[in-house]
Amino acid sequence: MKLTAFDQVLVYGATGPAGAARESVRLAVAAERLGYDRFWAAEHHGPTSGCGSPEVLVAAAAAATDAIRVGTASVLLPHYAPLKVATTFNLLERLFPGRIDLGIGRGPGAGETVVRQLARPDEAPYPEKVERLLAHVTAGTDLLPESSPPQLWLTGVGPGGAQLAAHYGLPLCFAQFAHGTPRPDIVELYRENFRPGPLGAAPRVSIAARVACADDPRDVRLLRSLLTLAAAPTSRRTLPSWDELHALEPMAPSPGPDTDDVSVLAGVPTEVAEKLAALIAAYSPDELAVTTVCPDFDLRVRTLELVRAMARPDVHSGNGRIWDAGILDSR
Repeated sequence: MKLTAFDQVLVYGATGPAGAARESVRLAVAAERLGYDRFWAAEHHGPTSGCGSPEVLVAAAAAATDAIRVGTASVLLPHYAPLKVATTFNLLERLFPGRIDLGIGRGPGAGETVVRQLARPDEAPYPEKVERLLAHVTAGTDLLPESSPPQLWLTGVGPGGAQLAAHYGLPLCFAQFAHGTPRPDIVELYRENFRPGPLGAAPRVSIAARVACADDPRDVRLLRSLLTLAAAPTSRRTLPSWDELHALEPMAPSPGPDTDDVSVLAGVPTEVAEKLAALIAAYSPDELAVTTVCPDFDLRVRTLELVRAMARPDVHSGNGRIWDAGILDSR
């Protein structure tokens, strides 16, 4: 099974937006060292997100690594002209041949005020923009110097995105973290309706899961409290640093039980391994994309290491153990 490290480039405490962007590049380097196949950055606009222009981060991450595929999950296509997106990723593909992924999506990725500022007059509907982008990427124009196309993915959370990916023969990255329960029906809808296209002869599915994993149960509780805090309305300009989160612990919102909630796979490694195994069994995906919300950079890397060991049990984790959970299908 192929693995993707998926970074939402969140801004924590004293790191600030510049620090968040630099840490994202370091995370790409760590993901390559750990044997991940892809590194993706998400586009978000706002004070707690450090990545309004993911294509810039893609270039920096690709330049800092050697072989890992680097891309987006996703460029918010409703905000942009398809030709401009195609031109940008054509250039990235020429700079880093065979290593660029172009993930697209339709989510707003920002609050209403910012969305209004990003909006362009007389925008075409999203499905039409996808069709135009696909035409630019595959057929090319005089404005796009010849190169191999980037690998195009459609990121979706519901049946509309699944059907659109199926119609145009695109790989689908399903954002499981947007749902509290598994939704294999959406992925099955994609597989049943898939039409081979110029960028895909058969359906290909990646499941994006949010993981809060640590060796210490107290750290797991703090991470889950941070997720609750991040989802709540707040006037904070950044998310708490690791030290601030420890100081806030007595006042942190209680995360509550998560037995059946798969919007975040939380726990110590053995617990997360079981939850990941159940998720994989529900979807039978080709790939797994892992994201986490964590202010401590070393713990973010540790999370990637743990999931890598769970998904590929022949590889030792940092403490020398091999995760039994031969539990995840290694494809």
